[in-house]
Amino acid sequence: MSEINLADSILHRLKRGEQTVIRQLYKIAYPQCASFVKNNNGTGNDAEDFFQEALVVLYKKVHQPAFELKSDVKTFLYAITRNLWLNELRKRSKSGLKLIMDDPETNYVLTEEDTLIEKEETEQKHELISEMLLQIQGGCKDVLIDFYLKKLSLKAIAEKHGFTVQYAKKRRYKCMESFKQQVREQHERIYQEA
Repeated sequence: MSEINLADSILHRLKRGEQTVIRQLYKIAYPQCASFVKNNNGTGNDAEDFFQEALVVLYKKVHQPAFELKSDVKTFLYAITRNLWLNELRKRSKSGLKLIMDDPETNYVLTEEDTLIEKEETEQKHELISEMLLQIQGGCKDVLIDFYLKKLSLKAIAEKHGFTVQYAKKRRYKCMESFKQQVREQHERIYQEA
């Protein structure tokens, strides 16, 4: 069976919830993932935990209608495990850990998966910003939602709220500055907790 057909078969079976596909994924992808984690200050338990997290990411992705796997499943799981573990190491970096990058025996092309992780992180930031935008109280919330989410012009916002266009522009600016400050503070809080 070709790698493309194997990947399609695995994804289809995973989507249907077949338990045997998990064993198959462990067999084909776990050794390299575990090797990376263990070679970079991880334990066997760490390797197991982070591979399982990668499986959860794959499972969630498979159930998204727009998901399209652009590499083989083994490479995808390796890239996800690798990025999850590197994030964990960054959190632990205060202890001065030394990284041993990818196993020289492994010739995976990870750029697409790295881009996927960056995209997920960007989406998480956008979700946080959207949640924070919805939590704003008062007129600022309406002005920012009208301008940034509904894409209304300043003229339309002015008419909607009974402002002059000049005041709508000033109000949007002041509200946005206040909102940016809240986002920075929230981001710092999250970063300090991590």
